[in-house]
Amino acid sequence: MTGPAANDERDSVAPVGAPAPAAPAAAGVWPGPLAADWQDFLTAELVRGADPSVLLAKMLEAGFDEGYARVAITVMRSMTDRVQQQNPAMLGDYVADPLRLEVAAGAVQRVADREVRLAMVLSNPNVVLVEDLLSVQECEQLIRMAQGKLRRSEVVDPSSGRLEISGVRRSEGAHFAYGENAVVARLEARIAALTRIPIPHGEPLQLLRYPVGGEYEPHHDYFDPAFPGTASLLKQGGQRIATVIVYLHEPEEGGGTWFPELELSVRPRRGSAIYFEYHNARDQLDARCLHAGMPVLRGHKWIATKWLRQSAYANA
Repeated sequence: MTGPAANDERDSVAPVGAPAPAAPAAAGVWPGPLAADWQDFLTAELVRGADPSVLLAKMLEAGFDEGYARVAITVMRSMTDRVQQQNPAMLGDYVADPLRLEVAAGAVQRVADREVRLAMVLSNPNVVLVEDLLSVQECEQLIRMAQGKLRRSEVVDPSSGRLEISGVRRSEGAHFAYGENAVVARLEARIAALTRIPIPHGEPLQLLRYPVGGEYEPHHDYFDPAFPGTASLLKQGGQRIATVIVYLHEPEEGGGTWFPELELSVRPRRGSAIYFEYHNARDQLDARCLHAGMPVLRGHKWIATKWLRQSAYANA
């Protein structure tokens, strides 16, 4: 993760309430170090308060040796308890700062060269639905320009900070350098004007295509301080503080953005965007902004994602 080319379609992932991953070895075989996807799964379930006996049953069903599974759960439970005690940001006492946009639902405002309407505004947690951030023509232009760049999406392994392909994200994507073309430059300027977060504080724009069956299981966009790989990620511009997801092409069915903790589902609409904040001035993180890209049932979905950081991104 040394530059924009290494930053394609990345996100921090810790599946919550997701199906257990596959076991790396058959029953009765000691599989060595616990794989990262199982570490993520156990950590997320323990944070949710899952019964260890239920987790043990899942590991046995997947083919783990019982002794190995018991040790793994005990170790992960101990680590999770210690991290929660040392990191108040993970203890559920988060209170959002005043919304950066500071406007009411239904308001129309000019952002750079375009007028947008704020169709929905939530405070604490801070979530805003923005209509008409892009025109239909601009959406189509971005999609056309991304076609030749697409490759399988990756996520960040929270244990190492390295990119890897994971089954929790089923999509293809591409990235655009800052101001790479006129459409990207206009979108970046609008996002900066809307959020009052400077362009250099944003990671390079990511475009993603989700075909039928494509989805992104529940995850947080911020870098979880509980994982060892986070320290290296924060060197590139600090913590992620907010996300903008712009819908470029809506599927015929499915593909919404779901916030399970908020019981909120956002239907993709071309040109609109969902904006949400999850970091406050106390350096706490809002776990309520857990979200998922729901499975596409018919057609396909295109989105553009912009992750915003505390300070200037290292490759801006």
